[in-house]
Amino acid sequence: MLKSEKRKIIFRRLDAELKPLGWKSYKSGYNPTYVFDTKLYKVSFYMGFSVGKVGFSYISMKIKEVESYVSECIGDTEVIPGIGRIIDDKTIYRKTLEENTFLDKYNDYVIKTENDVNMVVDYFLDYLFGTAKKFVETYLYLPNIVRKMEELNNANISWVHYEKGLLFGNFDGYFRGLIISKLCNDPLFQDKVKLVEYWLYEHKEAYLHKRFIPYYEKLKQLLPTIEPKYSMDSPNEEAEMEKIRAMVAKNFTPAAKPQKPKRKTAKKFVPTPPEQVNKELLSLLDPERISKESRSLQKHLMDFFFGKKDNKEKTENTQLQRNTIEIVGSYLDASLRNHGFCNVRRYKNVFYYTRPTDVGNLIFSFMVGKNGRLCINPPSIRLDKVEEWMQKIDIKLKSRDGDHQGTIELELPKKIVKLNESECVSDEDVKKLSLATWQFIEDKFGDFVEDYSSPQFLWERLCSDIKAYPDWVKIIRGITAPEQIIRGVVFLRLCRDNDFEDKFELVKKFILTEYKSFIPSVNQLKHLLPEMKKEYEVCS
Repeated sequence: MLKSEKRKIIFRRLDAELKPLGWKSYKSGYNPTYVFDTKLYKVSFYMGFSVGKVGFSYISMKIKEVESYVSECIGDTEVIPGIGRIIDDKTIYRKTLEENTFLDKYNDYVIKTENDVNMVVDYFLDYLFGTAKKFVETYLYLPNIVRKMEELNNANISWVHYEKGLLFGNFDGYFRGLIISKLCNDPLFQDKVKLVEYWLYEHKEAYLHKRFIPYYEKLKQLLPTIEPKYSMDSPNEEAEMEKIRAMVAKNFTPAAKPQKPKRKTAKKFVPTPPEQVNKELLSLLDPERISKESRSLQKHLMDFFFGKKDNKEKTENTQLQRNTIEIVGSYLDASLRNHGFCNVRRYKNVFYYTRPTDVGNLIFSFMVGKNGRLCINPPSIRLDKVEEWMQKIDIKLKSRDGDHQGTIELELPKKIVKLNESECVSDEDVKKLSLATWQFIEDKFGDFVEDYSSPQFLWERLCSDIKAYPDWVKIIRGITAPEQIIRGVVFLRLCRDNDFEDKFELVKKFILTEYKSFIPSVNQLKHLLPEMKKEYEVCS
């Protein structure tokens, strides 16, 4: 199962469960993230994809009244000063707490099937609606954070310990602890101040935190101005907790028990009558070609595909090609048109349907040999601007350009590949291949059209596989691996990828090591890069 297929299943499940509860998703980049944001707090988690595996993070939580004070001390640009992570207030923001349950049950489990994916999603949703929900409702009541800090002190565990701690951050996590302690009118507040100052000034590892001293000096001036809003011994604590639980439940309780998507009922294949196929094709392509005379519709279709020829010049091979075209039309035409592939053209022995998008065309094509042999090509998307730039780069053994060829291709299922290799010539073999292709179209083309109509999906797929060239070149057209890689680099450049320079360095290093004869092509590409303007909008 492709990584893109796993992502799609996961996003579909999570969107169905979380979006009705008010969550937002940010699916770009290496770690897609889901965020729930209110005036009082913000919660998020992310997921990661590695070779054959899927993993989820525990949740992190921002308590906004706490973080407003933190920003007064250390600014509002970087998550942690000096680390370099710039706040965007979407997926990158300051966090107050981390839940710290390691969701490692399936870390070593190789995901192969849709059932495997659903199993991992079920595991995470059980965590989110159980442990994570309990965490949020517990620590939104700030006195509970103070109690946890005392518990950690008694066990000699740091408040920001990466496994057993509670507060987020580097030494700035201790700032949060003092702010929360003051907000709660903590009777042990001064003890906590002395403890933090010991760690900052006197502890044997205090030198590691020297850069936080200027920020702490600001905090010392700020703390006396913070008015307590909570009490460690409030008589109304249970009532206040009940209000918090009711508030959290609205966004952490599924509307119904999570259910795995039901399998689609297999659609029964019914061939389209040739006369109906031909008539519809002709009306889409060139209505004026439909004669009112007695000439058959089949003859008009053959004229379109093969050109007019004198009867005496027709050969047995032409008849074999006609037979194959008739079968392909009866099996595939209606299904392709249902998915919006309404334009059909020919380039030599390649017949191809197209569907326009904002960035080019989606393409489905097949080849018919002189002996009637049928071969199905991988569906693809042609990115016009990418191909325009590719024509300006001299590459050894470069594939020819043409609007029947895509930029990025979808992998064919093994069944179709096997039938292609068996050289389907007889009517029976052609029908087998056409039926397998029809099933592929019915099962996969909805997702294909949805995914590949947007450059966002293509960008994410290339970014996720940038360090694994064998995986990357499988989806990009080209005779040689360097041509495929250069085509991918052109696309990334036209997206104005934020990490483009790093990716380009990886490409240069790879070609310098494996394909030295293509270095002039890479140098030519480098010369053209400044001229390439952003053509494709992506969310990085």
